[in-house]
Amino acid sequence: MTNLNSRQRKMSYGIGIMLLLGPIVYLGFPAEQNAADSSSGGLGKLAQMRQQYDLGEATLGKVDPSSSAMNLVLLGLRGPAASVLHLKAIEYQEKKQWAKLKTTVDSIILLQPHYVQIWKFQGWNLAYNVSREWDKVDDRFYWVKEGIKFLKLGTDRNQTIPILFHNVGEVISSKMGISDEKKFFRVFFKQDPDPKFEVSPGQRGPDPAINEEGKDSYLVAHDWFVKANEKDDDDDLIGVKGMTHVFFRQGPAKSLINYAEMRTKEGAFGEHIAAWEAGFKAWMEDYGRQEFLGLDDKVYTLAPSEEELKQQAERNGITLMAQRKLWESNVKMVNFDFWRRYASAEMAPVTLTLHKTFFDAKQLYMQGKGFDRLDPASGMTVASEAQVKLEEAMQRWLEAKQEFSTMYEDSRYVDEALLIVQYWQAIHQQNARPIPDDYPLKSLWVENSGKHLETEREFQRETRGRKLQ
Repeated sequence: MTNLNSRQRKMSYGIGIMLLLGPIVYLGFPAEQNAADSSSGGLGKLAQMRQQYDLGEATLGKVDPSSSAMNLVLLGLRGPAASVLHLKAIEYQEKKQWAKLKTTVDSIILLQPHYVQIWKFQGWNLAYNVSREWDKVDDRFYWVKEGIKFLKLGTDRNQTIPILFHNVGEVISSKMGISDEKKFFRVFFKQDPDPKFEVSPGQRGPDPAINEEGKDSYLVAHDWFVKANEKDDDDDLIGVKGMTHVFFRQGPAKSLINYAEMRTKEGAFGEHIAAWEAGFKAWMEDYGRQEFLGLDDKVYTLAPSEEELKQQAERNGITLMAQRKLWESNVKMVNFDFWRRYASAEMAPVTLTLHKTFFDAKQLYMQGKGFDRLDPASGMTVASEAQVKLEEAMQRWLEAKQEFSTMYEDSRYVDEALLIVQYWQAIHQQNARPIPDDYPLKSLWVENSGKHLETEREFQRETRGRKLQ
């Protein structure tokens, strides 16, 4: 090369550039779209790979051409532009300009479709913050649905992110199951209040965008948690970020336990045992048998046999005592034994009988059968049907506690007992009778005096709209 003159060197450089430009043009050529199946082909190898691995952004988003965000977009600064729009979205939310908020959020995700935090935050924001700004329950449900739909769209555009699939299940589970409006939301989830979902006169179906098959909310959440775990199983994917793995993987089993618990509260006693058995099996066999990595990448499972514990210790190259300590710390962290004992207690016939007796007593009270009546034959006052049933429920609670003494110290069962007493005392008050000095659950009632106000609030919430004699 040193023997070449200036002209020859320039020509050789030009030829080299042309040779290098050829592969670049070949690889960077736009992909040809197949309208029939949305697949891509042609010479654009990089474009095809961007589509295959969902790495490309095919649009600049619906951004106001005169805005500062558009100036940033034209300079190639998508991230800062999305941040500007994010601030605008917060401003519109504070001013309650809902249409502008929705449009701005749509622009953000068009600019940054693979920025996971935007999907997580705005999905949560719509379902929780925006929904509570409305007074009518129907309107709140609409915005909860918008949050769920937003997260679902995030999963469509980010098929490699397990946490987004998990978040869909989490929002469905919590908003339909533990929110203040859960009594209405659970009904709306299968019978949407929007008139456009009317399937027959006076009968409405679910919004197929969030509940295509018309299933219970906890079962739909279960399906999303299963999808999240399946995405996590794929070694080629990014994996779980932002959540401890052992908590992330419990989603499917926990949703089945929550489903069984809710159906019991709703009086579906025909499926009580089967639902709790399914939850227990999922917790012990599916979740409990999965392998997790603890400190220093040591393998453990939550429900190992003694032999498996020894094998895991050998595999980790540590002593059996160290393996047991690792196992115990993680079992405590996820409260694994509590949920095992809880499901075991709920599967027992004595617990089923307790719940059913109390449920029947509450139904009698709501039907106006909590008033004393006069026996025509003897002319004596007879205790109401609801009172008799509540006193039976007290006895059933004591029987269940005798069988599951440790479990019945938990707040769930204590709260149920206090509520039984609250109903029983209310019946005495409405019949203008003094509370007896002694009754089966008196000691428990006295010991938990700090919970009386909370119990009374729950009683008031449950008994709205009861019939009067």
